[in-house]
Amino acid sequence: SFLTRQSFLTRRAGRRSPLRSITSIFDSSSSEEPADLGPIPLQILARCEQLHAKIQPLNDRVRGPLERHSYKTTALPFVLLLGNHSSGKSSFVNYVLQRQVQTSGVAPTDDSFTIIAPGKVDVDQDGPSLVGDPDMGFSGLRHFGPPLVHHMQLKLRKDTAVSNFMLVDSPGMIDSPISKHSDFDKLDQSFDRGYDFEGTVRWFAERADVILLFFDPDKPGTTGETLRVMTKSLSGTDHKLHIVLNKADQFKKIHDFARAYGSLCWNLSKVIPRKDLPRIHTMCLPVANRSESAEMASMGSGLADLHSTRDVVVSEVFKAPKRRIDNMITRLADSVQLLSMHATISEKVRASFRRQMMIGYAQFIGVVLTCSSAVGGSLYLHLPHEASIILATTGLVGSGASFWFTKKVLEDEERRLLSSNGLNVIFESTYSGQIGEGDAWILSDWQRIRDRLQLNLKGIGLNNAEGVSNSELKELKSILNDEIPKLRRLAAPIDYSEMVKDGFSK
Repeated sequence: SFLTRQSFLTRRAGRRSPLRSITSIFDSSSSEEPADLGPIPLQILARCEQLHAKIQPLNDRVRGPLERHSYKTTALPFVLLLGNHSSGKSSFVNYVLQRQVQTSGVAPTDDSFTIIAPGKVDVDQDGPSLVGDPDMGFSGLRHFGPPLVHHMQLKLRKDTAVSNFMLVDSPGMIDSPISKHSDFDKLDQSFDRGYDFEGTVRWFAERADVILLFFDPDKPGTTGETLRVMTKSLSGTDHKLHIVLNKADQFKKIHDFARAYGSLCWNLSKVIPRKDLPRIHTMCLPVANRSESAEMASMGSGLADLHSTRDVVVSEVFKAPKRRIDNMITRLADSVQLLSMHATISEKVRASFRRQMMIGYAQFIGVVLTCSSAVGGSLYLHLPHEASIILATTGLVGSGASFWFTKKVLEDEERRLLSSNGLNVIFESTYSGQIGEGDAWILSDWQRIRDRLQLNLKGIGLNNAEGVSNSELKELKSILNDEIPKLRRLAAPIDYSEMVKDGFSK
């Protein structure tokens, strides 16, 4: 079967470590493990997976922002392609592979996430088999449900221009009439495909080494799903995201190009919270059998600039294997930062509720003891039985009323703490120093975790929420402050510390 033949993907016979198989492909010019890399890439990848595995139990216990087995990487680096339908994603895949693999057309041609990987033979694999393979690294997609799993496929293709990374072609993005409301804002998350499309894109985007977001002249970023994906799914991925305005050779007049480009910039400005827009790669793909006169009709000599930009985008695609190490360190740092904030806020909320609960139960016990003392005193003083009965009845009523009042106060306190405003207040008080310094990263992380934190705490209740010890929080800080910088130094292309020692003389 193909599973035994594709040793670099499945490693069935003489199974190699996934880390070593990843390390062996960082040199895009050779399929052999380069000698000049030595053991450092392997050390970095191994340490990243060790640290991910180390924080996973805490994340699972407190229902943190990381999915289960989030530390597992894909078998090969990969490039994620997103965009509206007919924006040229499939055509770009075929161009990069230098082979016809994906079907392309004006109308939507594919409703699946398609992983194209290099192989020794041409073989297709369905979604359940792909997700069920523990070595491919896509098993985490199972929790999105059968509708997604059955809309995935793997294509192994031989004789392509790609030998050391995968391409992931996605369904074209569309407007979405069905949505789920968030308590924090008015942005919606659609489920009209039968699965959480934005969540799926987020899963791929976090693991991708390069992300290409395609737009075309007819739909320059106008679909609601595209805007939501940029806001929710692609947040925090700017360092590897490239925006592409494709098919620019279709413009016959310069003012048509200006109108489409301006429309795209306008739509991007709605979802990018800064004045400076990212670079937009304006490009086109070569068209077979197009005459020179037809090329001159398409914006004249500007076509050469479009071809040059296309070469830049393609070069970024082929950098995917070399970017895997930096991306893994970045993803580890991001995971630890999000888990640290989730655990810190969760513990603050739980501790605040516990304090109120101790106060309420102390008051209740105080009422019970007072009533019991009164009844005992009446019996000790040989008061009439009627007085003892009245005191006992009053004590029971008072104790019941105190218990009901305490329960009601705790319910109101839990509702207040878990409201959007209550969580925001705790966040602002906990991170007041960073907020005062204008730390935008802290605010961005909070926006990413607050919905899930609120949902999880409401689901289990504050009385059942797991506690987080100070030692566990210190361990997370140690990873951020000590481990991550060590990994960055190992992966750095230049050893600046040696330059300082040498006085910049070399």
